[in-house]
Amino acid sequence: MIELNLINIVGIIFAGLLIGFLSGALGVGGGFLMTPILRIIFGIPYNLAVGSGLIAITFTSLYGAFRHYKLQHTNIKLGIITLIGMFPGVEIGARILNELKSNSTTMDIVLNLCYLILLSLAGFIMLIEYLKWLKENKAPVDLCNYKINYYFFSKEKDPNSINIFFLSLCGFFIGILQGLLGVGGGFILIPILVYTFHIPAAIVVGTSLFIISPSSAFGGISHIFKGNVNFILVLLILSGSLIGSFVGSQLIEKIRGKKIRLYFIFVILLGIIMILLKIK
Repeated sequence: MIELNLINIVGIIFAGLLIGFLSGALGVGGGFLMTPILRIIFGIPYNLAVGSGLIAITFTSLYGAFRHYKLQHTNIKLGIITLIGMFPGVEIGARILNELKSNSTTMDIVLNLCYLILLSLAGFIMLIEYLKWLKENKAPVDLCNYKINYYFFSKEKDPNSINIFFLSLCGFFIGILQGLLGVGGGFILIPILVYTFHIPAAIVVGTSLFIISPSSAFGGISHIFKGNVNFILVLLILSGSLIGSFVGSQLIEKIRGKKIRLYFIFVILLGIIMILLKIK
C-alpha cells in the first residue's frame, strides 16, 4: 500500500501531463522519465512505479497510435515483427524486477544506476538526432507509395529492406528494459528504425506508438499478477497523461519537431540531475 497526500496527488497528475505530452509529440512512452520521478520525488517503490506506469503508458500510447493510424503513419507489419521479440523480453524483465523487490535497498541501487545510464543514453540519442536533423535537407518521402520489403538475411544493402531477425532481436532487448524499468522503449526504437533501417520518421513515430501500447499492456498484466500495480496510482497518472497526449499530438503540427527534441534534451538533463542527487 502507498499513502498519498494532496501535494503528491497533484504532483503525480502534473507529471502524467508532462509524460503524456512527450508521448503525443515524440512517439515515446515516457516511462524512462515517469518511473524515476515516481520513485525519487514521490517515494513510490520502484516495483509499483514500473507496473503502474506500464498500465498508464498502455492507454496513453493507444490514443497516439490510433491518431497516427488514421493519418496512415503506421506500418502494422513492422510493428508485429518487433512485438514478436518484445513480448518474451518484457516477461524476462518483469521477472528480474520481481526478484529484485525482495530487497528494496538493492532494487533502488540497481534501478537508479540503470535509469542513470538509460537517461544518459536517451539524452545522447536525442542530441545526435537534433544535430543530424539540423543538417538535413532532404526531399519529403512519398508515404503513400513507400514500401518495405522483409527478409532474414541479404548480401545486398537495400534501404527499403529490413532484416526481420535483427528487428525482432532489437525488440527482445527493448522488451527486457520495458519489463524491468517500465520504459516504453520508443526513444531507443525510433532512432534504430530511422538510422539503421532508414524508415521515414513520420512512419516510425506512429509505428512506435503501435508497438508500445500492446507491449506495455503485456508488461502491465504481467506485473499485476506479480503484485506490482497500484490502480489508484494508475488513475492519477492517466488523469494527466491522457490530456497531455492530446495536447502534444495537436501541438506537434504547429511546433517544429527539431525544437521539441531540443527542449526534450533539457528535460532529460533534469532527470539525470535528479537521479544523481538521489544517489549522492
